[in-house]
Amino acid sequence: MSVQQVKIRAMLPGFHTAGLLHHDLFGAIEELAALGYRAVAVRPQHGRLSQTDPWFGQQLLRLADVTSRHDLQLILDLDTQFLQKAWTTRGPSLSSLEPHEARTARDWIETWLDLATESQASIVTFASGATGESTAIATESSLTQLALELDYLVNVAADRGIKLALRPRSGDLVSTVAQWERLQHWLNSEDLGLAADIGEMMQGHEIPLAARLERHRHDLTCIYLCDRRAGQHEDQPIGTGDVAHERLIAALANIDFTGPAIVRVEGYSQHGLRLAEQGIQIFH
Repeated sequence: MSVQQVKIRAMLPGFHTAGLLHHDLFGAIEELAALGYRAVAVRPQHGRLSQTDPWFGQQLLRLADVTSRHDLQLILDLDTQFLQKAWTTRGPSLSSLEPHEARTARDWIETWLDLATESQASIVTFASGATGESTAIATESSLTQLALELDYLVNVAADRGIKLALRPRSGDLVSTVAQWERLQHWLNSEDLGLAADIGEMMQGHEIPLAARLERHRHDLTCIYLCDRRAGQHEDQPIGTGDVAHERLIAALANIDFTGPAIVRVEGYSQHGLRLAEQGIQIFH
């Protein structure tokens, strides 16, 4: 076995269950473990980890049980859709200039940090949200506001032994890895992690991907691996887009990345576990 193969095996191959919406969540996690995955990402949604579901407490316990039995690292992805408001895709924005909205967003994330402890999740990822403003003054004010909320949340997460990581997302105040780097100048804490999203990096023209990831090698908490075609916002099945995953995995091995590398294929749940079967191959 080569040195690079050893380094690749040191990573935690993961799969995002948002690509398995037609499956029972806990049964799907069992199958992912059997395929060789060592981490799973779960996003709360109605019927799956929604706090309004009468069986929510049971779901948390079952999630903790199935991941611990298979020694899987659990990542909670809080980039939910229509979970908080019926007519709005996303919930309140942490970057909002409206103090009440920003505080509501902060309280929601803090609640999930408590729930992460119950479910034995080790990482919680989230997006900054948009500001609704585009002027330079508004951006500066939003970064100041966002930093205040993040410093608080990072301390809460640290007290609970959980790593909090921000995922740059197109259209948000922090939409690129470069903007994540800029945000660090506003923060008092150095413990906010980076959840790099390969699809969002491509959309933000952060090319070459490997160079940008190497620059932040010590900040990478997890990586969302997906495939995209140039100019498109939607995930594609691994191997059908423009991402050279073999080179990307080799680059991650070269920077000694040992965290969760999570395969995400949204919008193709009708293909079921075949997507997971294809995804695990990029680690071999």
